[in-house]
Amino acid sequence: MTETIRETTLRELLGGGSPLSISARGQNRGFVVAVRYGSREQFLASTRGGIRLFPNLTALAVFLRRLGISRFEVDAADYEPGRVRKARPDRAAALRRTRTKPSQANFFEDQA
Repeated sequence: MTETIRETTLRELLGGGSPLSISARGQNRGFVVAVRYGSREQFLASTRGGIRLFPNLTALAVFLRRLGISRFEVDAADYEPGRVRKARPDRAAALRRTRTKPSQANFFEDQA
């Protein structure tokens, strides 16, 4: 079974000065954060209890920088690009309507 670590616990470990090794591991559709301290290795948990999945290294790096972590290893051997969340065509259509000029929006609605 894969052990997880909550963000608050990770912050406490960082604040306490514990020697940690942080790595980003490629997975299907994104990257996970692996935290190694002592002989234990745990993966960063999401708020819903699973393992937190970052869609790309940029998002992961921004998150780690906010925690004060500026160095980490990357293992992209198992990385497979893909969407973290399902596509939402209904939201895409709504965004298109808000990003077009009113005359263009009416034109597209009239054509449908």
